[in-house]
Amino acid sequence: MERFVIGGMKHCGKSTHGRLLAAGRQLPFFDTDEELEKFYAGTTGDALTTREIYRKLGEEEFRKLEAAVVTRLLSDDGGRVVALGGGAPGNRFIEPAVWERGGCFIYLEIDPDEAFRRVKEGGLPPFLAGADDPHLEFMRLYRDREQFYRRYAKVIFHAHENASAEENAAALAKEVECYEQQLR
Repeated sequence: MERFVIGGMKHCGKSTHGRLLAAGRQLPFFDTDEELEKFYAGTTGDALTTREIYRKLGEEEFRKLEAAVVTRLLSDDGGRVVALGGGAPGNRFIEPAVWERGGCFIYLEIDPDEAFRRVKEGGLPPFLAGADDPHLEFMRLYRDREQFYRRYAKVIFHAHENASAEENAAALAKEVECYEQQLR
């Protein structure tokens, strides 16, 4: 069964690369943020964005909800590609066994300053918006989260900033194929 889990910092390209990897392998694609929004709407009747859910619930309740969604996606049978929210690998409510049986974890590595630039362009998320120094807080989060990405990673991929999404996806597919060949 082919199952791939893509993790990395916010705005590193998890969804873009995940969709392209899924299409190339003819697998269904799931974005945990989108799945979280659907789950929340289905249980509460409120159609909110992930940011709005985070603001409404607070971090702990949000992480519990995220844990339920990620656990379901990585525990269901069948091949798939799953793009995680940036903080999911460090979510204390997700059992380590979920990551072990979740499939090939791909860490999409990105330069932290480039990641912060992209985050600022998209608008600071709640976990950074209230910080005295959003850049400093982002760098702290990057360091904290990177340890989890590296711990679970079977493949570490650094997208080339001057390449198109399709070119990067093709390079990522080759990295995944190399990993699979090592397992044989």
